[in-house]
Amino acid sequence: MNRNTFCAVLAIACATVASATSIAAPSPLVIASGPVAAFAFPLGGEICRFYESFAQDRARCTVSATDGSVENLKLLQSGDVPLALVQSDVAADAVSSSGPFAGAPPFSDLRSILGFFPQALTILVRSDSAIKQADDLMGQRIAVGAPGQPEPIFADFLEGLGWSKADLGGVLEMARSEQIAALCNGKIAAIAFTAPHPNGFVREAIAACHATVLDLAGPVLEAAVGAHPAYAPVRLDMSIYGGETRIVQSFGPRAVLMTTVKLDREVVERLIKSILGHVDDLKKSHPAFATLDAGSITISAGLGAERHPAAAKYMTDNKLSDIQSGE
Repeated sequence: MNRNTFCAVLAIACATVASATSIAAPSPLVIASGPVAAFAFPLGGEICRFYESFAQDRARCTVSATDGSVENLKLLQSGDVPLALVQSDVAADAVSSSGPFAGAPPFSDLRSILGFFPQALTILVRSDSAIKQADDLMGQRIAVGAPGQPEPIFADFLEGLGWSKADLGGVLEMARSEQIAALCNGKIAAIAFTAPHPNGFVREAIAACHATVLDLAGPVLEAAVGAHPAYAPVRLDMSIYGGETRIVQSFGPRAVLMTTVKLDREVVERLIKSILGHVDDLKKSHPAFATLDAGSITISAGLGAERHPAAAKYMTDNKLSDIQSGE
């Protein structure tokens, strides 16, 4: 064998050994989140960080900024991403071909893994007003959203009361920038909107005229949650706003980590283990996550779609299904 032939054979042999012994790093796990300035984007970042720190196989995870839940569901359905953070009521619309997905085929392969911070229906009133409970809203003027963007969850709240808009003194679509002044000046009696807490708009209203959040505890809350399984009950500790020390009850959709039935069971289980193993870190990472705990993350209420089989099995095997939130 001449020198050139020997070198060629040696090169092939070395390449064969290298390909047999090396392991390529897995492709990044992509989570579609939402706008960079919204809460879902930092949540996606934390989930990725936990996933990577848990894995010992060079697994990688990345967050993709998007326009939000509707886009995320379309990316999931097309197979462009394996994971997405989705608002539970929007997920339920995709499953039932309603709302923004009316006319589209049902997203029957959609599955949930874990739920996170809730978007609570928040009704602001002046603390010196006569409105102390939900029934006191009858006949009152209420701002329910910006022009052309009414608050759909407030309509579900009225349904739980057994009311229609006619039972109110007026339902106004008003620019958010005008709502607090209108409340403080008595032009409206309440503001209804849906948001996570703590919330800057609530802080602004409290500072402007001692506004407070109405407690929705009672049959109306139970009726709303019972009629809309994409909603979960919410307990708000008002001490986060530095004044009151009471607990306020409400309800609303949750931010849910979603996938499809196609995602590998081992990936789902590793996601759950890595998240539940870093709950304290998650709580410290953002004010909106401060009240999360293992119970609030694992409860089945308000997920918007059935659990991935691996997630359901993990909850059952670890007796997490019936744990209640400590909020």
